[in-house]
Amino acid sequence: MSLLEAIKRWNGIDRSYRDEFYRLVAVSLLVMAVVAGCSSADKVSGGEEFEGWRVEEEFDVFYIRRSGHASDKALEMENTAMLQSTCMESARLQAMDAIIRKMVGETVEAQSGMIDGQTTGLAVNSIRNGIIKGDVVQKECADRGEDNDWDTCECVFFVKGKGLRKKVELEVSKVTSGG
Repeated sequence: MSLLEAIKRWNGIDRSYRDEFYRLVAVSLLVMAVVAGCSSADKVSGGEEFEGWRVEEEFDVFYIRRSGHASDKALEMENTAMLQSTCMESARLQAMDAIIRKMVGETVEAQSGMIDGQTTGLAVNSIRNGIIKGDVVQKECADRGEDNDWDTCECVFFVKGKGLRKKVELEVSKVTSGG
């Protein structure tokens, strides 16, 4: 059947059937888009929410999720291993400071208080140099690029310790009280 014959045949179909076909196609595409969006959103965590405090095996654990981007050099070279490693490193660098800032923010919120930027900075530095000392661990990472090429990724990081939450709360209290 030629294209011209197919068009004539399509035009010969009752308009109500054609409209119904278009609606069916539109709904199918919408459903596929929603399913694809939902499945990619859970790719890293398996559906669990990973931001914030948890208690796991008697340890306080604080999770954070961060996105990263591959380096320009890795993008130019189109080297998958390099794309993956530079993307994951980008996410890790963002997570280092962000995880402590988020811990401080949640602690202050829990204490129903508000602290200024300078005091927040002091608390972050105190916690980074005392309690955590750079012990941010990567849990998992997933590619977020459209072509599965690791140009963008999302990773979950955490810090863990016995009594970690109380230590953070104590450190925030010390800094906010000037001690």
